[in-house]
Amino acid sequence: MTTDTAYALLQLAKARELIDAANAVFGAADLPPGHAAGYAKYTEEIDQSLSRAKIRAAHALRHTGAHKLDQASFQHLGEAFEQPTPQSMQDAAGRTITGRTDFRNTRSMMHDWLDIPRGTASDRLILADCLLGGVDDSGQPTAPWLPELAAEYNDPTIDPRLVMAASTKLALQD
Repeated sequence: MTTDTAYALLQLAKARELIDAANAVFGAADLPPGHAAGYAKYTEEIDQSLSRAKIRAAHALRHTGAHKLDQASFQHLGEAFEQPTPQSMQDAAGRTITGRTDFRNTRSMMHDWLDIPRGTASDRLILADCLLGGVDDSGQPTAPWLPELAAEYNDPTIDPRLVMAASTKLALQD
């Protein structure tokens, strides 16, 4: 399992490099109109994928208790991000601890380690609860708060940003 996730992290690292390289070319080029349209189309599709990924990442952080990682795990993560290799990603699997941790909870990890504004971190965790499910006080998974919208959110043919907007409105009504 960790081999699969280590490989997936390597794919994300490569995807980021490819997107940055493409953006540099498009930013400096005198684009033909068709290439500009293609650039815009791919950018929107990538944004849809990233919108879905941000909520899944928040869910994964909370579900795994990543805010309880030990110092050695954060060291391995730093090394893995500096030089992404299969082995560095495998080493970054991490280990959680009990007792005093660097972060009080997932929200504080998202804010302090990922530099996500507190409100945005809270919103992503609420959306994770609505669309993917949550974790109860004993660490057990819970069902999504909005199961009908969760089904739509997981449908790759539907723009997740629309489902997220509807979920946010419904979640804030309570």
